[in-house]
Amino acid sequence: MMEYLILAKDIAGWFFLVLALLPSIYLGFLAVGALIPYRQGKKDDRPRRIAVVIPAHNETLLISETVTKALTQQEYPAEHYCVFVIADNCSDDTAEKAAKAGARVLERHENPGKGQGLHQAFTQLLEEDWDAFLVIDADTQMHPRALQTISEALADGAKATQLFYGVLNPKDSMRTVAMEFALASFNGLRPRGKAPFKASSGIFGNGFCLSREVLSKVPYLAHSIVEDLEYHLRLLEAGYKVRFLDLAWVKAQMPITSQQAQSQRVRWERGRMQMIRQHAWPQLRKALTGSLTAFEAFIDVVMPPVSAIAVTIILALALGPNLVRIGALAAFAMLVFHYGVASLKYGSVSGLIRIGFYLPWYIVWKTYIVVASLIKQRSLGWVRTKRHKNKPAP
Repeated sequence: MMEYLILAKDIAGWFFLVLALLPSIYLGFLAVGALIPYRQGKKDDRPRRIAVVIPAHNETLLISETVTKALTQQEYPAEHYCVFVIADNCSDDTAEKAAKAGARVLERHENPGKGQGLHQAFTQLLEEDWDAFLVIDADTQMHPRALQTISEALADGAKATQLFYGVLNPKDSMRTVAMEFALASFNGLRPRGKAPFKASSGIFGNGFCLSREVLSKVPYLAHSIVEDLEYHLRLLEAGYKVRFLDLAWVKAQMPITSQQAQSQRVRWERGRMQMIRQHAWPQLRKALTGSLTAFEAFIDVVMPPVSAIAVTIILALALGPNLVRIGALAAFAMLVFHYGVASLKYGSVSGLIRIGFYLPWYIVWKTYIVVASLIKQRSLGWVRTKRHKNKPAP
C-alpha cells in the first residue's frame, strides 16, 4: 500500500512539474527575445490623423484631467488629433466636464459596456477622415510622444499598435507595487519578447491603436468582460498582428485597497476563463493543422497567471522525487530571470526588492479570490473600478 502511495505522489509531482515547466520555459524564451533589438517605426514627416477615444462611465473625478493632459501635453500637431469621450450611460456630469475640457463627447444611453461603446464610436468616427484610433482609459496619462510614436509605426506599415501600459501610482501601496511588477511582465516584457519574431503583441485595453483599414475590415464586435483579448483573437483570425511600441507609454491608476483590487482581479481572471472555454479548443484544432497564427492565439488564451505557475512549482517541489525538484527549481529560476529583466526594463529595482517580501501573500490572495469567485459569482456585469486623484507620471 505504501508503495502505491509513493508512486502516486511521484506521478503527481511529475504532473505538476510539466504544468510548471511549459509556461516557465515560454516566459524565459520571451525574456531572451526582449533583449534582441527591433525597429518600432521610421521617421516620417507626414503626421497621421489620430482620434484619441476615451470610454468613460461615471468618471467625473478624473475625466477633466485626462482630457486636458491628452490635449496639451502631446508633442504632435494639434490639427492632426482630437480627443473623443464616450460618455457611456453616465448618471453624473462626466459628459459636461469632458466637453468643458475640450473633448468631443459621444453620449450613449443604452446597452452599456466598453466593447459596445467602442463599436458605436468607431462606426461613427469612420465616417470622418481619421487615419487611426487610439483608445485610452479615463484615468490615463500618455507619454508626450505617444501620438508621434504611433504615427511613425503606421508610416512603417503597422496596422495596429500597442503602447507599453504601465502603472501611474506604483508607490501608493504594496498592491500597486505588485501591479507594477505584474504589468512589467504582462504589458512589457512579454509583448517585447515577441516583437523580434514578428508575433502579435496583443492588445491590453488601454493604449492600443487601430488603423482605419483594420476597423473597416474587423469591426470592434467584442462584448465580453475581456473585450480586448476577444478582439485580438478576431484580429489574428483576419490576418492582422499588433506591433508593440515601448518608446512611449500610457500609465493608469491601479487599485490601492483590497476591495478595489479584488473586483478588478476577479473581472480579469474570470474573463480569461471565459475565453479559455470558448476559444482554446478551436484555436488548438486549427494549430494542429499547421496554422502558426492559431498556435499564437492558443498560447495567448491558455497562458496561466504566474500565481498559478508558482503554485504548481511548490506542489512539484513538495510531491516529486529529486529529479522533479531539480526541474521545479529550474522553472523557478526561469521565472526569476523573466521578472528580473521585466523589472529592469519596465518596472523598478526597488519595487522588485519590495515585492519579494509581499509575493507569497499576493499569490495566496489572488488564488483565493479567483477560486471564491467561481463558487460565489456565476456572472459578472460591468463593474467600474473606484478612482482617486492621479499623481503625475514620472
